[in-house]
Amino acid sequence: MLASLSTNDISFKKENTFCFDSESFRYLGALRNEIEFTNDEKQEYQMSWSTSVKESDRLINYIEKKLTVYHIDNGWQSIKHAQFEISYMIRPILETINILRNFLLCKSDQTNQCIELYSRPLHLTATRCRSCKEEIKEMGKFYIFFTDVHEIHNECITCPCPVDKHVPIDYTLNYRWSNTTSMDYRNKTSDTLNRLCQMSAQLAYFLIHTTCSTKHDPFWDGLQEMIIEETCICEIQKSANLNNELVLELSKLKDQYEEYKRKIESKESTFDLPALYELMKVIKEYPTVREQLTTVKKRQRMLIEQHEYGIHKI
Repeated sequence: MLASLSTNDISFKKENTFCFDSESFRYLGALRNEIEFTNDEKQEYQMSWSTSVKESDRLINYIEKKLTVYHIDNGWQSIKHAQFEISYMIRPILETINILRNFLLCKSDQTNQCIELYSRPLHLTATRCRSCKEEIKEMGKFYIFFTDVHEIHNECITCPCPVDKHVPIDYTLNYRWSNTTSMDYRNKTSDTLNRLCQMSAQLAYFLIHTTCSTKHDPFWDGLQEMIIEETCICEIQKSANLNNELVLELSKLKDQYEEYKRKIESKESTFDLPALYELMKVIKEYPTVREQLTTVKKRQRMLIEQHEYGIHKI
């Protein structure tokens, strides 16, 4: 039977097939919830654990002594992998699009300064509440919402809002001033926005029409949320003139995004994976996107280490 599952030069046989019993892991989870078991049940779970330990030893031995190294020329590529990669890129892309602030600063009298963002990884239970009002801080001639991180343990321990009003977040953003040259930076910013807008439309088309993982466009939703947030700031801070201009520019950008998306849909485009991965590679090379994705990876490493520590404690 194993031989029938073999594909190309990857063969399945008893030597390289490993069977793990999950009953023991259910037992560990139940113990933490103080569920009691009979002696017979405990013996069954102990046998399950022994089976998994034996198979783990066999797997490690196989990796150390018999596994042949297989080189993938272009890295790991699949539709599912691309979907996960894009899901981590959505927020960094949208936050980078908000360099529109700097485009407006270049047009104003603050021609030698721009706003730079930097990110900090958050813990496993970090969320943002969509119902609670966030703190508004002044950054030069701009007012900016700063995310108030909420912690979830079955329910939010920060606010009384329902859990479904909270969305998980990987990192929080802060802002600082940086010096720049006006005309060159302004032209570069305009080009970056146009390209990110177009590439985001391509990624959205892939998510909706190729992976069929969502019916909603996460980039359009993100742009709309940014417009709503800036409009809210303008209603609270009547002197937020540049925020008013930002609302107008974001609305223009959303219209531009919709136009790019219509063109892609009219062609009924199909993406081959190498081209899609090349597109993602280009996006990741933008410094602001790269900085945020680096933080996402730091958080993922933190979570892995946290879970490993938790397993050792058990």
